Amino acid sequence: MPDLSLVTMLFIGVNLDFFMILLLLLQKYRFRDNFIGYELGMLIVFAISAIAGQLIQTVIPTWAIGLLGLLPIYMGIKGENVNDNNASKSTPKRGMLAVLLMYLISCGADNIAVYVPVLATMTTAAILLTMVYFIVLTALSLILAYLFGQIPIVKYVFERWGSPIGRIIYILIGVFVMLDTGLIQFIFNLF
Repeated sequence: MPDLSLVTMLFIGVNLDFFMILLLLLQKYRFRDNFIGYELGMLIVFAISAIAGQLIQTVIPTWAIGLLGLLPIYMGIKGENVNDNNASKSTPKRGMLAVLLMYLISCGADNIAVYVPVLATMTTAAILLTMVYFIVLTALSLILAYLFGQIPIVKYVFERWGSPIGRIIYILIGVFVMLDTGLIQFIFNLF
């Protein structure tokens, strides 16, 4: 049996930043698209951590994962508008994929780095129980983000300034991923 207090703190600690991103994504895509994309992203990251986390860290240099940071920077510069009227008509496939990619890019490497040492100490049964628990926590955090986004002042801020806030957040996520993985330091060391 996993230590529920430990895995709860683990989940909250590594997903707290994505909670803010969810506020933006919930304004852009349907709840169902966010739910499926977020759950799939969490399951992919969890599976990689539980099954092949050590291999990934030894085969792919961490700095190379930082190249994924270019995608949210591109989205921010291009202007992925959270209030775009066409976005509300987007296909479910596009919404699910956008949420999935945003989760993998913004949380993937960090979550893997944190999950691997914790999961390495668990039995297979404890890992499976933790995975089910994370599925429930993911759904609860999405529901909380949705409810928080319905608060009038929060809704007003996102309706009024959602697009520029979203663009800034996308760019900051990309820069953070590139810094956090050591990509920028690696580039500076080349010169």
